[in-house]
Amino acid sequence: MRWAWYNCRRIGYGGITLIAKSWMAIWILTLLLVAATLLLMTGCTTSGSTDGATTESFRQVSAGADHTCWLNAYNSVVCHGHNGYGQTKLPAGSFRQVSSGAFHTCGINTDDSVVCWGRDDDGQSTPPAGSFQQVSAGGRHTCGVKTDDSVVCLGWDDDGQATPPAGSFQQVSAGWAHTCGIKTDDSVVCRGWDHYGQATPPVGSFQQVSAGGFHTCGIKADGSVACWGEDDDGQSTPPAGSYQQVSAGGYHTCGIKADGSVACWGWNNRGQATPPAGSFQQVSAGGDHTCGIKIDDSVACWGSDVDGKLMPP
Repeated sequence: MRWAWYNCRRIGYGGITLIAKSWMAIWILTLLLVAATLLLMTGCTTSGSTDGATTESFRQVSAGADHTCWLNAYNSVVCHGHNGYGQTKLPAGSFRQVSSGAFHTCGINTDDSVVCWGRDDDGQSTPPAGSFQQVSAGGRHTCGVKTDDSVVCLGWDDDGQATPPAGSFQQVSAGWAHTCGIKTDDSVVCRGWDHYGQATPPVGSFQQVSAGGFHTCGIKADGSVACWGEDDDGQSTPPAGSYQQVSAGGYHTCGIKADGSVACWGWNNRGQATPPAGSFQQVSAGGDHTCGIKIDDSVACWGSDVDGKLMPP
């Protein structure tokens, strides 16, 4: 979601006066200074990609506005990227799911309780008690499906995005200011801000739904993708084909096709909609970056790398 952007920080260098006893000493010190300067400058990257750059195995990835969190094979969560609200400073614990929002993150512990960290000015990081089977962190609100299939939401509710309908649900997805969920009868229900039609789903049966910035996408029973809401950048115009998973980001969308390849569409100013080749098992579209887990459990990310959100630690 186009929630926030952070530019590379300028690195300033003060003047250095070197008094050397010989031209050789000056030459050596100059080379060292140039090398150090180049090393610091390369630490600021605005866009790029990582593909299998880590040997650790991961089970799940969740890309937020400007940070990313990963669940590894040992039920540990690692987060990286912008940390202005503590959204990447997670508590200790053993997890089975993680969800990155705009400036906060939530996860489900192995005991089925929900824990959240990061921005909490609207109560979006203060989860209720109880046992949960799934959680989704949005812009300034959070929703989760409890083990009894009911939906509970917390946080910002100016447009009703944190007021879920009654009924039994199998999945929920929190966007910037709207929320959509799939009921146990496979129909989609949405609540919240609907200026672009992002909270007005089509009729039909769905396997999965994903709420983005101001648009929503879902996989229908026949494997095709349907999107609704804002489409200024083509984020709601999916390519034809059969899909196994879809993820709506800020102004772009990515999905995994039936053959395991990733297709992306929408805003692509940082390369967030230009996926690498390969077979994937999961993909997550964030603000201006995207990350995925390949079938060998390695990771790949593409798009903006401001604050280092592309590479897991």
